Amino acid sequence: MNLAWRSFTKRLIQWAVVIATIVVVIRVGSQRGSDLQGLDVDLNFFWLGSAAVATATANLLLPMGWNYLIASFGSGLATGRAIRLWCLAQTARYVPTGLLAVVSRVQLATKEGISRSLTLASVAVETGALLCWSVFLCTLFVPSTTFPELVRWLAGGCSALILFCSPWLIRRVPQSFPILRSIGTVVPDSSLLVRAFGLWGVSVAVRGIGTVCLAAGFLTLSSDDVPLVVGAMYAAVVAGMIGITPAGLGVREGVMTAILASRFGLADAAAFSLFVRAWEFGSEMLFLGAASWWGRHQKSPTQSGMDSEIADGKL
Repeated sequence: MNLAWRSFTKRLIQWAVVIATIVVVIRVGSQRGSDLQGLDVDLNFFWLGSAAVATATANLLLPMGWNYLIASFGSGLATGRAIRLWCLAQTARYVPTGLLAVVSRVQLATKEGISRSLTLASVAVETGALLCWSVFLCTLFVPSTTFPELVRWLAGGCSALILFCSPWLIRRVPQSFPILRSIGTVVPDSSLLVRAFGLWGVSVAVRGIGTVCLAAGFLTLSSDDVPLVVGAMYAAVVAGMIGITPAGLGVREGVMTAILASRFGLADAAAFSLFVRAWEFGSEMLFLGAASWWGRHQKSPTQSGMDSEIADGKL
């Protein structure tokens, strides 16, 4: 009876998070409804299909990078189960403060035999790496009128340096990172660390390509507008990651609208920023469904390059 009640409670919380997220997205849209008067949109389904492929690829690479990170410490999972675990935890990121997403990943990973300290450290490293990759792309493409040239180059250079040195620092001097001290004396595999950081970088780049495809399918886009769209996208991502709202709701849309308004007009820019948010949310839910099915039907055998002696767990 206790197991049945726990299962019911778990599903109730998951659905509550999804419903609350939908409500918040609709609320953001209604708040900006006055900006959408005079909207001129002509959807191009070829570009929207291309955006769907890019978005799915980016969503896939993020949990794969996380799996390589924990595998570098000897705790890798079967790919399908790692993706399912990561995606289930991510659904809670729309809850205020974002702490529930971290707690969810810790709890789910513990059931798979991964230590809490390693999971917490992996979340910190992953978040920092994604922020650095986003800052790097933002500084490459954001207009000079948005951020001064010196600020752009300084931020981009620091981000690139951190990304380049992080795998070596994590391996060589883990005691210099407070979040890594509790993991133990395991020396991480440097090649798997590099793969993790590389996959996160590819994911960030592919998501930028997907956003350009969305813009081409939603707006009248020329080749000269591509850097502007990518820069606006990652300026919004950085602002959302730093901001206090859940998953950057409202912050990301505002930043993207402000940067794109000078080129596409306020109405089209506001509509596109909302469309990007709705697209990402819908893609995440579809990807979660596919990942859940895949992970549920996949065992946790030892994988090449990700050896693990941890017994199979249940999510």
